[in-house]
Amino acid sequence: MNKQYVGITSFDSFLLDLMNNYKKDQEPQIVNFRELVPQITNMDRYSHFIHAYPAKLLQQIPYLFLNTSIFSKEGDTILDPFCGTGTVLLEASIANRNAIGVDVNPLAALIARTKIFKQDIKNLENKVSEIKELFNLYQSSKCKYFIPMISNIEHWYDKKTIRKLSKIKHLIENIEDSQIKDFFNVVFSICCRKFSYSDPRISVPVKINEERFPEGHSLREASSKHLKFIKINKVFEFFIEQANKNIDRLRNYQNITMLNDNKLVVYNTDIKEIDSNLIENNSVQLILTSPPYVSAQKYIRASSLSLQWLELHNNNLASLDKKSIGREYFSPNEYKQFHKTGFKTIDAILFKIFEKNKLRAYITYTYLIEMQKTFQKSFTILKENGYFIMVIGNNTIAGYEFMTYEYLIEIAEKVGFSTELVLIDDIKSRGLMTKRNKTASVISREYIVVFKKDTNEN
Repeated sequence: MNKQYVGITSFDSFLLDLMNNYKKDQEPQIVNFRELVPQITNMDRYSHFIHAYPAKLLQQIPYLFLNTSIFSKEGDTILDPFCGTGTVLLEASIANRNAIGVDVNPLAALIARTKIFKQDIKNLENKVSEIKELFNLYQSSKCKYFIPMISNIEHWYDKKTIRKLSKIKHLIENIEDSQIKDFFNVVFSICCRKFSYSDPRISVPVKINEERFPEGHSLREASSKHLKFIKINKVFEFFIEQANKNIDRLRNYQNITMLNDNKLVVYNTDIKEIDSNLIENNSVQLILTSPPYVSAQKYIRASSLSLQWLELHNNNLASLDKKSIGREYFSPNEYKQFHKTGFKTIDAILFKIFEKNKLRAYITYTYLIEMQKTFQKSFTILKENGYFIMVIGNNTIAGYEFMTYEYLIEIAEKVGFSTELVLIDDIKSRGLMTKRNKTASVISREYIVVFKKDTNEN
């Protein structure tokens, strides 16, 4: 492998150099995205941090690829088929590109829309003042407010918090402007998690338990501090504080994109099934995305409290989870038999996994088949000579090293893509993933793969 690249200022010449090096020896090129993009000194840039979300894409990655003329130019359309809360979309907007985001998680789509859509800041500020006045009027009222169906609600919240959240929800639901309502629903979602008994260190809801740690342990102290924070119960004050912070973030974003007039859209659906009326074939210049990893993050479960409070789940979280690539829940009838992908190298490692853990083998098989369908759909959507840039990690499955990026390259090339470049970025400092169970392990490195829809070969 080559030496590590740091401190590069000319992205075009730098990337062309890396692509030439890769073509010579087919070896992944080592880079450090944090040092490659020293312009980003504060991760709370523009509207990136309007809401937390698990395993967010490092901002420096889309920044670098969108600030070069090799893969796209101003006015081109960028697609992120697994957009999450819109990191790629926001960077595309700042780089004066059109941006399309797709995600199956309704909460992620809501946050992404709010992050990139432009609003009248004065209207948001006025609505904050109005909400404060109404909340104070309601304080003396003994009215009962609607509480949505939330599984084990009193396991996750105390009664005072439930009352205050239901009151805030009532105020938001009476907002007529849909974009303003979206903004305040995002702020409300922050409160739904912040004031729950869910451990803030863990992405999926797990009830916090200070007794797990001995006296004097830092984690016990952190747990106690969080429980005291909930008990003080300043839910509405926190809501207003977060609303004002997010207004400032949106103001900063809109100031930087003031002269840009790009098309920005987010679809809450499955990219594999998206209608050509929404995204036309041969219409996208660049797909830039970080797809889910094999059984790496439970995005729907991580969002479950907000999804239920906001009633975004149609009373069926399980059906949402079934749409997620990388999901883990299948019936024994589905995984008792060995399933082949049709790729010899991949099926060999899948069979080894199957002999140790049938469920893990089927989870991985399903993931790869669904990624193949994603590549097929992406190939159709891309323009001739368009690019697909994928950020993906390696991991261990049932004790075997699973080189996800290599297997996805094999699948993508079968679909018709050519591989132009493979980069490695060490992500140990990011805390991207944590150990989830005995048959899955920490993801410690990210691979960035650049594919091209090369019409000379297809």
